[in-house]
Amino acid sequence: MRLRQLRDNDVLEGDTSLVRGGELDPDILRADAQRYHDVYATYGISVFAMRGLSLEEMAQQVPLVRFHRMTIITARELAGYGLRLESTGRNPRHYTVGFDDLEQDVKALISCAREVVTNPYHDG
Repeated sequence: MRLRQLRDNDVLEGDTSLVRGGELDPDILRADAQRYHDVYATYGISVFAMRGLSLEEMAQQVPLVRFHRMTIITARELAGYGLRLESTGRNPRHYTVGFDDLEQDVKALISCAREVVTNPYHDG
């Protein structure tokens, strides 16, 4: 197990948009959360905060450029479903949606209102 790098006092405002590569497929979310658990002993998936960059700029960067589709959701929407948003890693835009109960929280996440867009910069 590795220690997660948490950034203290890095809280997002409710209307801040978050981007995740791909669509919110429950099987992929479960697998990604399980891989995270295997490393950090807690469940979570990665998202990136759209602050300081436009969606177009973010879509051109790794890892988002690897995805044909991207999902956009707000921090407020996640909080409304009881999901934790943790600032993690060195990248100031990287956050982890933390899950307390894998099945319940995957269901909550896929229930959230969101927008799915095509990434024109996908490196396909």
